[in-house]
Amino acid sequence: MATGETPCRVAIYVKVTDIEGDPLCRHITLGQAFCSRMLLRDFRYQIQPDGYDACHIPPNFDSDRDISVYFLFDLGVKGPLPGGNQSLIQHFVYLASRTQGNWTFIPRPRAIEKAKQRAKNYPWGGRVEQEMFAEQSS
Repeated sequence: MATGETPCRVAIYVKVTDIEGDPLCRHITLGQAFCSRMLLRDFRYQIQPDGYDACHIPPNFDSDRDISVYFLFDLGVKGPLPGGNQSLIQHFVYLASRTQGNWTFIPRPRAIEKAKQRAKNYPWGGRVEQEMFAEQSS
């Protein structure tokens, strides 16, 4: 299970229409729901000198159709990984749903290896975000 203390990569499979609010802000809404419910902290989507959380946004995340997608979150980013080696961080997969306004995040440990393979193409913390973080930290 993901914790608030250790950097990790989290894939969340969710029906996009379960995410309330502005469709263009669904990644922030879902990140905040996950972090507050599972990590007992805020989702830090703004880059700060002490670290941030990043989201790799999937295609069709803003759809008004009843489709499910994976959102990929990098939580606790404090700079690039040594050698860009993503195997140094823990990966987690969750199925998310919202019923009567309450979020449920169900761990899917059997899906972790497949998620790792798919996620390896996405740079830890986001390429542009890492550049912005480096500028703020120097």
